[in-house]
Amino acid sequence: MAVDLQLTQGRVCGLRLLDGTVLPADAVVLATGGAGQLYPFTTNPAVATGDGLAMALRAGAVASDLEFYQFHPTALAVPGSPLVSEAVRGEGAVLRSVDGHRFMTDVHPDAELAPRDVVARGIAAQMARQGGLPVLLDATALGTAFLARRFPTIDAMVRSHGLDWGTEPVPVSPAAHYFMGGVRTDLWGRTSLPGLYAVGEVACTGVHGANRLASNSLLEGAVFGRRVVEAVLGAVPQETFDAEWAAPVEVPSVATTEPLERADLQQLLWETAGLSRDAAGLERASALIGAGAVPPGADVKAVEDANLHVVGAAVVASALARRESRGGHHRTDAPGTDPTQARHSAVVLPAARLLLAGARESVPC
Repeated sequence: MAVDLQLTQGRVCGLRLLDGTVLPADAVVLATGGAGQLYPFTTNPAVATGDGLAMALRAGAVASDLEFYQFHPTALAVPGSPLVSEAVRGEGAVLRSVDGHRFMTDVHPDAELAPRDVVARGIAAQMARQGGLPVLLDATALGTAFLARRFPTIDAMVRSHGLDWGTEPVPVSPAAHYFMGGVRTDLWGRTSLPGLYAVGEVACTGVHGANRLASNSLLEGAVFGRRVVEAVLGAVPQETFDAEWAAPVEVPSVATTEPLERADLQQLLWETAGLSRDAAGLERASALIGAGAVPPGADVKAVEDANLHVVGAAVVASALARRESRGGHHRTDAPGTDPTQARHSAVVLPAARLLLAGARESVPC
């Protein structure tokens, strides 16, 4: 397992592995995916612990748009949080409280067909009103035969958990789904650190804005996967990379040296930096989450936990700095969108200050 990037005079020149081995490389490409394990409910696999982003931050790279996390409204409320597609609601399924009330009609004129972030927040609010219990997706009006024919994969998944959604509503809840933010790159996958590239969900190319469109990440992977190869091979013009693309927010230092247990970290981020945020909650999280180095002698889980702390602290710092609501970032204490903040954010770790200071003019890539 890769633990950290190896640097020489501000340039990435390889990777340090868990066993202490250093792998030298002329270029390192991060393609490590997202960080859904920041939260207790996620559609992401167990390995999505933000490892690539954490390594880049510890090395001094600029990350961007970390406040923007997309939550899918309807994941089946079972271990693994598998998705139940919006298409099910498009066919006529409705959302109900545990008492059977169709609550989305009280939230938005389009009810269950409102935008993804609106539905997700509506579900979260209803769950809070009913003590955290999942809401119910009611597709019974569609009938068992139709559901099996129209949604065979979802039907098989639901039934594999012992649920018959053709005859009874099934429990669903929002789940962390996609990270719009990541290691900031240019349009060739080059980061603010020479020798380091990023592609896929670990990268922030800017193409998703504040709220990814469905399937746009597949196009991003196809396009930027090719472009990053051309950049690594030197097939594109050498350019300069502005390391201060936006004035970076520094992740604050935390006095405590005791990391949180993973479940406690996930719950804290769900409550304070999840679907809805406010200054009080974010400041509470900021005071508790330290972004430090991987401890000596760490095993895989300890490395992942350290990475989650780094990324979690960076998400909180970014969310605190954006005092408005936009896309996947919703502040209950600043519910409006501020046109003067229509720009990408940037964040760095305090330990990266000296490294960035030497790169502030322009860094040849």
